[in-house]
Amino acid sequence: MKTEYPFSTERSTLLGTEAFRNLLGISIKNAKSSIIILSAYVKEVGIKWMHEQIVDPKVECTIVARWDKGDLAQGSSDLDCYLLAKEKNWDFKILKDLHAKVMLIDNKDLFVGSPNLTGHGMSLVPVSNKEVGVKLNATEQDIQIIKNLLEDACEVNDELFTDLKKWKNNLPKVEKVLYPDFPQSVKEKLKENYKKIWVHNFPWTTAEELLNIKKINDSINHDLELFGLSVDSINDQKLKKAFLDSKIFRWFLYQLEQHEEKEIYFGNLSSIIHNSLLDDPRPYRKDIKELQKNFYTFLKTFNYPEIKLDRPNYSERIKLVN
Repeated sequence: MKTEYPFSTERSTLLGTEAFRNLLGISIKNAKSSIIILSAYVKEVGIKWMHEQIVDPKVECTIVARWDKGDLAQGSSDLDCYLLAKEKNWDFKILKDLHAKVMLIDNKDLFVGSPNLTGHGMSLVPVSNKEVGVKLNATEQDIQIIKNLLEDACEVNDELFTDLKKWKNNLPKVEKVLYPDFPQSVKEKLKENYKKIWVHNFPWTTAEELLNIKKINDSINHDLELFGLSVDSINDQKLKKAFLDSKIFRWFLYQLEQHEEKEIYFGNLSSIIHNSLLDDPRPYRKDIKELQKNFYTFLKTFNYPEIKLDRPNYSERIKLVN
């Protein structure tokens, strides 16, 4: 019987970020004729990753990004991706209003999901987004839909790239919009689970790095967004209050309350973090150590009355004070 929605039944299980990236990488390595990537956001690290995956230089590759003014102004996508694509004789296109994340290899392997071709989207950096997707056998209808999207896209050439580069270089400083926090009455109703935590709830820089910003990068941007602050507005008092109100601080208070004597030694903190993470797969131990180090700098930098830091028997201890 003909179904209303023709769809291949041969598909993977739901894939997490790393599994999606790994299967996509295998498919790209095995590509014989064509690779098509449609991704709203595209970053240099994503294109460089593709450079490493493609074995046969004769494979035709097309990258399609959204590249609207907000993406480029705020750095969600990198203009120089075009140059990296051109280096390999790949086509680079812009499709207005693109929000899809679709990858088609040899008109056969179809990857559909939430990951963009970015460091955080494809888990190409130590701390990444929580993404999901599936691998499918492409149908003729799937291939035709992708071809139609390619026809609708605008080809990037040197002249267009130069115009866009000039436009971006002349932009005034672009600040992210900062929204007021929910009132306490709303926060109390939105009860959070403090037993478990995500990697993205941790600060990705030290307190000192955030208070003395020398260069904007993904980790700095993450922490500014995490704490609801901007480069121009951040100071000791604002960061101290934001950290006190953060989920990561509340999670840590919960952990202290559960431990005997309401204390945790620094040496045990990495295993507590590891066991509390919801991310699957969990980060490597060295990355957990980095999260631990960053978090600890906030405790040391700011004097919170709930927390006492000392060093009995040469071991650093964090204790909850009643």
